[in-house]
This record gives sequence, C-alpha cells and structure tokens, in this order.
Amino acid sequence: MTRLPNKTQKLILLITIFNLLIVLFFPPFDDLAVTSHGAAIFAGFLFVFSAAKGMTVNSGLLYLELMVVFVNLGILWMLTEQDSRRKADKKFNFRKAAMVLIMLNLLGVLLFPPFEYISNMTNATIPTFEGFYFIFSHPPFRVIVTPILYLEVIFILINGGLMMLAFKQRPEAVSAEDAVIYAAMLKAQQRKKG
Repeated sequence: MTRLPNKTQKLILLITIFNLLIVLFFPPFDDLAVTSHGAAIFAGFLFVFSAAKGMTVNSGLLYLELMVVFVNLGILWMLTEQDSRRKADKKFNFRKAAMVLIMLNLLGVLLFPPFEYISNMTNATIPTFEGFYFIFSHPPFRVIVTPILYLEVIFILINGGLMMLAFKQRPEAVSAEDAVIYAAMLKAQQRKKG
C-alpha cells in the first residue's frame, strides 16, 4: 500500500525541485578554447542557454551535484516517513535532523574541497578545476579553488535555511489556566514597578 506524501515531504519535494532547477539551469561548464592544447578548463556555472562556442558541460561535476541533491532528498524523505511504531508523545524533531544534515554536508565539503593545479593558478576571476580530493591527502602541486568552495558553502547554507523554515515548529497552544497565571504575573510585576 503506497502512502501519499505528508505535508513535510511535500515541502522537501519543493525544495528538491528548486535545487534541481538551479543545478540544471546553471550547470558547470568547461572551456576548451582557452588553451591551445584543448585541455578542459573549468569556466564556472553559466546559464544553460548562454554557453559560448568552445564550451561544454562538465558532466562529471553535474552528476556529482545531482547525486548530492538526490542523496539529501532520500535522507530527508526517510526521516519524515510516518512510522506506526513511533509514539505520538515522542515527536521526531525535523529541525534537529536538518541541522545534522547541514553539518554533514558542510563537513563533506570541507573535507573534500575542489582542487586545481598550482600551474593553472592565475589572477583571472574564473578558476580552473581539477577535482575533489581529501583535504589531508590530496595529490601534490594542487591548491584549493576557493571560489567554488565558497559557492558550495553558500548553497548548503541557503538550503539549510530553507529546510529550517520548512520545519519550523508551531507554538504550542496555551491553556486558559496558563494564560490567567501569566496575566497575574504581569500584573504583579507592574505593581512592583509602579
């Protein structure tokens, strides 16, 4: 028996669709025309229909981006599945789960940053890109491509903010007795001041 997605899962699907649109409309491009020997140099994330002649989509990096989006969707989907064994009084905290996912994503990005060859370093605004390596055992003669690393961190934080908004907790209903007690406390404080 298939279940329809709950409200939280619908929000997760909307966030995933938003991410997929960004990834697919602004894919990573390589410029083959920059070098004389035809080596692919990372040209940045460009609008899909505005690529110049001599540019090709960096399919490896695009597949990696899509995989990260779908892995995050799978993790969040499993976390939001309704489990009949879960007790009603012990509600699962989606905000904490989202925070853990954000931290894991940031940790992954910082442990496996994008690298480029030292010989390709220039003062140009478009960096080259060679691959992702473990920060403590990357191949020699490579440096971190900070603009790409900044972009990764920014997108993770934006997605994290969207998840935190999607999983915001509703305030608990206040009973009439609690309201009366609170009003009495406020009146007592006003008397002390006045």
